[in-house]
Amino acid sequence: MKSSLFKLIWFCFPLTKVVYAYIAYSNQKEINTSFEIVNLLLMIMGIVACIISIFLSKRIYKKSFYENKIVTSLLGINVPTNESGNMMRNFTLFVMLLGFAESAALFGFVQYVITGNIIVGIILFASCFIAWLFNYPKNQENQKEE
Repeated sequence: MKSSLFKLIWFCFPLTKVVYAYIAYSNQKEINTSFEIVNLLLMIMGIVACIISIFLSKRIYKKSFYENKIVTSLLGINVPTNESGNMMRNFTLFVMLLGFAESAALFGFVQYVITGNIIVGIILFASCFIAWLFNYPKNQENQKEE
């Protein structure tokens, strides 16, 4: 698995946000700017998911991150420590972190469809793109174990 696959997935990531925006635009929901509990709940969940994604974005490439007993028990990733095992582990976590960022965009889209609050949707889409930028993949071939 080469870093070109990582970069291809990273570059294709915004396509889903285009689909969400098109569906929201074609839905023609009346815009509502009042904050309800569902808006705040989905906004908090989306921002927390983006913060986790940003916080772990560069740590997944470090060997010391996987030697922690808490991480290995929570993630349940038991792969060999050879080069292909490291790539598979990095790829799995890379996709998981992009999924955390994607959840923020989904929360923004769903709350817009439910309540029509576009402000929370814009905040969550922006936080999704910020987390996406932080998850730019490192060069896998030239990287040494740290």
